[in-house]
Amino acid sequence: MLSIPKTGMLRSVNSQNVSIDVLCDWIEGSLLFGESELSSVSIVDVLKEENICNEQEMASRIASDAWAELKRRQACLGNVASFSITGHRISRRRKSWKDTPAHSFCVLLSFAKWYGSWARRFGSDYTEQGEIFEELTKESLQVQLAGWTVHLTGWSRTKPNKLTAVVEEVANHLGEPPGELEKWTSPDANDAGLDILCYRPFPDGRVGIPVYLLQCASGGDWDGKLHIPRLKIWKRIVQFTAKPKKAFATPYAFLDADFKRNCNLVGGMLIDRYRLLSAACYKRNWISRELKNRIIDWATPRVAVLPSSD
Repeated sequence: MLSIPKTGMLRSVNSQNVSIDVLCDWIEGSLLFGESELSSVSIVDVLKEENICNEQEMASRIASDAWAELKRRQACLGNVASFSITGHRISRRRKSWKDTPAHSFCVLLSFAKWYGSWARRFGSDYTEQGEIFEELTKESLQVQLAGWTVHLTGWSRTKPNKLTAVVEEVANHLGEPPGELEKWTSPDANDAGLDILCYRPFPDGRVGIPVYLLQCASGGDWDGKLHIPRLKIWKRIVQFTAKPKKAFATPYAFLDADFKRNCNLVGGMLIDRYRLLSAACYKRNWISRELKNRIIDWATPRVAVLPSSD
């Protein structure tokens, strides 16, 4: 079993001070990277042993809230979920975390916020994880959005496009003319917050089609990027015939209330962990072999040193 995170797991005596999303991520991670099965009773025991709760009643209430959220998460994926819940027991469905690379990758990205000292062991260069997450988002949307074109546009070490090239890409894909780039952006701009272009063309090849401009945020500072990409800028640098919409992808899993608040801040489509993983509902083995291998290579050294309670 993994050690309890310090973040989001505050002492709860007269009031509940545990973040249910953090607790659920800890349970998911404990299953993916170690335990084959856990029970709600064992969660109650841990909350008391770690001095998060003194009383059985409070610990049971917190565990019950976590159980309800885990059931919601499982229901999102049905029989393709990585875990199953039967009564008061939750079980891992796969032999190894490598058999569920997308889920494991998203949980590890979330852990970087819950286990800060563990994450810092691997430095502060997040370029690779960002590239992998963008590719994961692309492959997920390609499976789920039948008939849509999903195109990676974001800057990376392997694709160091400046904004001029990105704008030309977007304009060419959509058949729209570029706008006044120099007037509305800074000279050193890379991608103006656009990582993925999603659009649904019609057979007539005309403009005025559904378009999403999507930002991928894989780090713990995701909430500071909910306003990106800025449509006010993009409507100036590409002359859209019809107004595009925003989309935002993150590896975190949100409770219902948090999801609605964040979706409102995005002002468009919010794609969280379980929306990404929903690609398995359309195609069970939806990740390309190349991406799966890249995730495993990135994750293996991190899994090896996850903080354990043993």
